[in-house]
Amino acid sequence: MKAKKLAPIPMKSILNSRCNIRDEMTIGISEEDVEELLDQFDIDDWQVDEVIKRASILAPVDAFDKTITPVVWEED
Repeated sequence: MKAKKLAPIPMKSILNSRCNIRDEMTIGISEEDVEELLDQFDIDDWQVDEVIKRASILAPVDAFDKTITPVVWEED
C-alpha cells in the first residue's frame, strides 16, 4: 500500500462546534491496562469504568492554529 497525501485541512475546521471530530472519538483502555490498574491499586473494575466515564477528549487552544495533512492509503 502507498500513502497519498490530500490537501491540508485547518484544525479549526474539524475541532469547531459544528464539525467536531472529538464527537466521533471514544476513550478506552486495554484489558491488560485494566488488569494492571486493578492489581497495582487494589481497586475494582467498576472504579476503572467510573474514571473512564468521566474522561474527556481535549484539544489545546493552539491546535486551532495548526494545519493537518490527511493521508489515504492506496493499493500499489
